[in-house]
Amino acid sequence: MRAFWQIAKRAFRSSGSGGAKASPHAGYAMLLAALVVFCLIAGIWFSYFRDLFAPDPVPETVVVVNAPNSFKDYVASDVFIGMGFHFDYREHPYAYDVATYSAMMKEAGSRLTVFFDKDGDVLTFYPAADLGNTDFRDSFKNYILDRYSDYIKESSGLPVVIESPLIINVEGVEDPNESDSEESAIMALGYMVVPLLYFIVVLYASMLKGTNVIAGSKEQNTFAAILMTPVPRRTIILGNIMGVWMSSMIPALVLSVLLFLVPVFRPGMLAVLFIMAVLCIFVASIVILISVLSNNVITAQTAFLPVFFVFISVCISALQDPDEFTGVYEYIPLYGQYIGIGKALSQQINILGLLGSSALTLVLSAICILISVRLLFSERFTVSVMSASDRELVKARREARMMEKKKTYLTAKTSVFDYKPKSSLNGLSFGITQMTRPLVLLSVFQLIAMIPPLLMTNGEYLTNVIASLKAVKSVPDVISSGAGIIGVLMSTPAFLLSMALGYILIDIYYCLRVRFIERTPLASGLGLPKEHIPRRYLTGIAAGLVLMGSVFAILVISGQIKVTGFGIAAANIPLFLAFIVMWLFQGACEEIMFRGYMMPRIAARYGLIPAIAVSSLLFCLFHGMNPGFTVLALINLILVSVLFALIAYFTDNIWIVCAAHTMWNFTQGNIFGLEVSGNSGNVSVIHTELGQGATALMTGGTFGPEGGLAVTIVTLVAIAVVLVLFRKKTGCGKISRKETPEG
Repeated sequence: MRAFWQIAKRAFRSSGSGGAKASPHAGYAMLLAALVVFCLIAGIWFSYFRDLFAPDPVPETVVVVNAPNSFKDYVASDVFIGMGFHFDYREHPYAYDVATYSAMMKEAGSRLTVFFDKDGDVLTFYPAADLGNTDFRDSFKNYILDRYSDYIKESSGLPVVIESPLIINVEGVEDPNESDSEESAIMALGYMVVPLLYFIVVLYASMLKGTNVIAGSKEQNTFAAILMTPVPRRTIILGNIMGVWMSSMIPALVLSVLLFLVPVFRPGMLAVLFIMAVLCIFVASIVILISVLSNNVITAQTAFLPVFFVFISVCISALQDPDEFTGVYEYIPLYGQYIGIGKALSQQINILGLLGSSALTLVLSAICILISVRLLFSERFTVSVMSASDRELVKARREARMMEKKKTYLTAKTSVFDYKPKSSLNGLSFGITQMTRPLVLLSVFQLIAMIPPLLMTNGEYLTNVIASLKAVKSVPDVISSGAGIIGVLMSTPAFLLSMALGYILIDIYYCLRVRFIERTPLASGLGLPKEHIPRRYLTGIAAGLVLMGSVFAILVISGQIKVTGFGIAAANIPLFLAFIVMWLFQGACEEIMFRGYMMPRIAARYGLIPAIAVSSLLFCLFHGMNPGFTVLALINLILVSVLFALIAYFTDNIWIVCAAHTMWNFTQGNIFGLEVSGNSGNVSVIHTELGQGATALMTGGTFGPEGGLAVTIVTLVAIAVVLVLFRKKTGCGKISRKETPEG
């Protein structure tokens, strides 16, 4: 028993690397995952205090055209309940003049126009591209138009049939429906999202420890000494499983403590801990078996990946339609644990299902343990008989080969920003890391940014959003649903400021990584020198304004679009300012990721042309999920990225392209009122609409100008100008880094 606990403590106290060559990037991913978990839990907990921080509701403006006197009398009567609506009365003779109504809505800051026909018909107009506008129109019909109809009937002496009782929310009295909807939203998170988080943290913690305790010892040639001791093989396996179990239970306990802060989850926490204890035993048994079968950490981690994907696939399948995975599924390992966690948190636990799935899981764990023990009996190892001098000679030769290899890879093939790598740039892991790091960072921080604005809405809307995700079954559905949700959120200053904060955090991550992990100055590591910052940034602002201004001029002169008005409604000024803040950090963030960090490192390993090509292609693909994305949009985004890459390379900094990127997006969406990579700016200084002869080939369609020929023309000309300009300044086409002009 003493040996058992000694082995368990050794496995538990293991740093997770054991001196083996395990990748540190998994650790960064775990930190980001922990941040997501904390934000989700904190968001749920904060929802109970949402009303304390939520701003006072602003009345929604509705443009009412040709309103009859009876409607105005109804609004002025005592029976009228405003429900947060404000009316902007207008007159217009034509019912289907959509262009005029769009201009009216932009001027008034409205998203709905109601037209009263002379024959008594009522027509409504609203931008259908945004997900929330249909609900807004339906609310207006239910609360205003239907009751207006009842008011007319009552005024005329006709009987009025009330299909549902009138609900009046009195200030200071809680609406039970709202409370129920908030609780149901939290329950939905507990049933669908929280079990997935439990699985992820347990799988990662088990993999980090379990693949090192045996496979890591083999890699370091220390496991043979353990096998030569009189400790039984069974004790070695059980001790390591206990150490891995303790390590994986710690993040599960931390997550449980955070969930305990949510009152509706508290009654089921004991059942959840029991489920997690069983699940951790099962995962620890599997990972130890894999570690026994492997000779090094990398092999063990690679072999564990299919197991990880199987576990996650089970979670995703149950997440898509939880109602289908009940009954017999509650007695099956993995399904039983996933469903059990959700039912325990929602206080609907099935005791028989919980015990049945736990028993079968423990049986499978015992089988894994038995196989691992049998494998240890057939473990082969050798004892070195080399003398001390022989070992020193072998070690010296190995070190010489490593130094030669390191020297080869530390020589930059092409220097961008005068970057000199201080660590190896070799291998598949380098390429994978460069490609996946922006994806991971953007996914994590944009997910976090969506939490505050969602919590500022009522619980019923949260429930509807979560419920609507269950119907997503194909890639087009994913794009459509995501674009609709983003379209709604982009009309709220809270979301834009949250996005800006996410971009700031990503910028801080890259700065800290370069400065303190890579120990490289920001000037060479990210292209952010301290000299001439104001001049360079102003140059970039001018460049972005000229580029997008040229695109706008081509579209106007060719009749593709026409200007219909100017100005911003007072109610939209906060949204306009929020867009400025968001674009400021969004442009800088993307340039730091793709031009500042990625390009010099790929150039150092493979050369300048591959660096520009890879960073440009990835930049384009990151916008590929936006609505309206086409082949021409793909080409244009690559051209824009190549243009920015050339400017950054020739000027030895990214300050110019940071400003140019920000100004490109800001002028496109909020000055000229055009779509920005498939996303609407929602508020702009200049109001525009498509001309009569407009074609998607020129305008870019729903993706915006970046999907049209106007951007193709402007970017090709700009690339040519940059090449000619710097060719003249550096002489005969030869690029001299020392002679490259600043600014």
